[in-house]
Amino acid sequence: MTEHLNLIVRQLTHLQRMREYLAHSVKRCEKVFPVSNWHSLSLEQHEILAAFRIRFSEFQEHLGKTMKAVAIEEEVEVERFGSVLAFMEKLGVLESADRWKIIRELRNAVNHEYEEDADRLTQFFIEMIHATPELFDFHQKLLNFCSEAYGVKPE
Repeated sequence: MTEHLNLIVRQLTHLQRMREYLAHSVKRCEKVFPVSNWHSLSLEQHEILAAFRIRFSEFQEHLGKTMKAVAIEEEVEVERFGSVLAFMEKLGVLESADRWKIIRELRNAVNHEYEEDADRLTQFFIEMIHATPELFDFHQKLLNFCSEAYGVKPE
C-alpha cells in the first residue's frame, strides 16, 4: 500500500472515532433543547453544547481533509476546494456541493459569530443537529468508496 493510501486509512480511522464522539454529543445536546432561556442553562448544559459545537466542526473539517486526500489519490486538481466538492458530488459522496457549503457556513457562523440573540443561537444549534446525519451519510459514502476503490477501511 502506498504512503498516501496509508494516510487515507489513518484519516478514515480518525474520522471513525470522531463520528462516535459526535454521535454521543448530539444525543446529549438534543436533551438540552428546546432552550427557553440561554442565561438559565447550567454549566453542564453549556459544556454539552460547546462539546457538540466543537465535535461537529472538527468532524466536518476532517471529513473535508479526507475528501481532499481521496481527490489527490484520484489525481484531481485540488487547488480549489470547489474542485474537490465537485469530484465528491460526481462520486456520489455528496448529494450536492452546495449543501456541503451551507453546512460549512453554519459551522463557521456558530464558531465565529458570537451571537447574543437567543433565537439565532437556538437556530444554529438545531440546524447543526439536523445536519449531523447528513455528515454521517457523507462519511459512510466516502468509506464505501474507499473500500470499493482501494480495498481499505478504518483500522
